[in-house]
Amino acid sequence: MLPQYLQKLIGKPPVKTKPIIDAEKYDTLRSRLQKELFQPFDGSKAFFPEETALIKSIRTETTVLNRNNITRTQAYLAFYNRNPEVHWAFLAHMVSRNGGYHMTDLKSSSMTRLLDNAERQKFFLFLERANSAIFADAFPQLLLYEHSKLKEFPLKRYLPVFRISRFMAPIWESFIEEPHSPLLTTALIINEQRMLQERILKRTRHGEILRRLDFQLQEYLGFVKVIFPYEKKRNGLHSLTGLTVERFADPKQRIETGKLLYELLFQHPVVFRGVGQFTKEVPHTGSREDYWGSIYTSDASTSKNDKIYSPTLHDAWADQRFFPPPSIDWFTNESFIEDLRSTPIIKKADLTNKVLENVNQLKTLNGMKAIF
Repeated sequence: MLPQYLQKLIGKPPVKTKPIIDAEKYDTLRSRLQKELFQPFDGSKAFFPEETALIKSIRTETTVLNRNNITRTQAYLAFYNRNPEVHWAFLAHMVSRNGGYHMTDLKSSSMTRLLDNAERQKFFLFLERANSAIFADAFPQLLLYEHSKLKEFPLKRYLPVFRISRFMAPIWESFIEEPHSPLLTTALIINEQRMLQERILKRTRHGEILRRLDFQLQEYLGFVKVIFPYEKKRNGLHSLTGLTVERFADPKQRIETGKLLYELLFQHPVVFRGVGQFTKEVPHTGSREDYWGSIYTSDASTSKNDKIYSPTLHDAWADQRFFPPPSIDWFTNESFIEDLRSTPIIKKADLTNKVLENVNQLKTLNGMKAIF
């Protein structure tokens, strides 16, 4: 099943995999995770005043930075720049940029007739809910790790306070003992997608919204792309690489997509350098004008037939209040550990022409909807 999915995902068979860590280290980590799985939850810990102050500081910073897609995206990048060994933060920054594009697409001139206002609002609220939940879970972990570099302390003691899955305790302990960026990145990918599935998608109406979103994206486009701008051309367009993604509703497939995106971003020097330069030169606004200014414009007053109106996030959507999801630990089965064993290998593919074709198809479809 998985090889066939990966083949469909990247469109080029065969798909090869490689181990994330060697067999002996994997077995050791697996044993630690199995032991953690059967430990009873201890919520009775008392903290010293200094610890309480740290917890309050992290909660406050996370809340402030979880205001919207722009603040989250900037926070991920700032953290990565301070802690480049935590690869996941840079991957999260780029995925969050794409999340912003998807949010503002709902208000773009190429989507005016494809979705009604109620559908746009529902899809935006789903995207915001999912992305803010991931940030609320992941960012306290990042800040705890950063503080532990300044003053050594056991992260495991604090993770339950922030409702972090027990899955992550052995992962962070292992990373502090022997830093291994691919392992930590993979574990965070697994944790955030499993958390999202258990706390949001299975227990709220957002699960049904995601299934509908899957269907409508297939109906309108047949695909959706996560893109990484990596090289600026003379015509002002950035060359794009990335993935065509399908079936968001399956957590296993979202995890494999995350692994592929990480491999693409960090294992191809041209992509890594180019994307890094892009993030330095182009602040995230949510508008696709950020990377294709000759095709998109964020200025509604100057949007004409030759350019697509792609608003900034601030112009498209108001900030939403964050409500913490139920405190449920997804790590209930040791079979989930298997996702730490290996990761797929992917070749860089330039998606520039395919994305341009997609843009034209969407404009045509939107125009047809105006007729019928």
